[in-house]
Amino acid sequence: MRVVVSDSGPLICLGRLELMRLLPALFSEVQVPEQVLQECTARPDSPDATHFAAAIANGWLTPCGPHPVPEGPLGRGERAAIARAQAIGAGLLTDDQEARAYAESLKLIVVGTLGVLIHGKRAGLVPRVAPLIERLRSSGQRFGRSVVLQALSAAGETPE
Repeated sequence: MRVVVSDSGPLICLGRLELMRLLPALFSEVQVPEQVLQECTARPDSPDATHFAAAIANGWLTPCGPHPVPEGPLGRGERAAIARAQAIGAGLLTDDQEARAYAESLKLIVVGTLGVLIHGKRAGLVPRVAPLIERLRSSGQRFGRSVVLQALSAAGETPE
């Protein structure tokens, strides 16, 4: 599959689900700009930072150094990931709605956490998506009802 550049949101979600292993199974390379790396490791003792460090050590994520960040209304991590993806012609992993809309206006292919889970199910790597969405929601992740229903439909599942 193709190269993608990731923002922090999907990495945090997949880490919490202990499913970072999906990334190398679905993409040929997942690059992470230094600005995103800093966001994900800001609290080095947190479980999120631990998952992130393990994914780098396992070769599932490729740090790609600092990337020039254009000014704009998005956060530094989102702007860096979009700029890198655009510069190398890669897809973008993000859950941020504004980042998604901006990236799509630049004609980038965008996938979020739920998209990764759906692709994982289609590849036979995830048995069911619904319980994973529920775990993420229980951990504080917010997904709109319509987005969840679309994801479940795409995964061939019905709402519980």
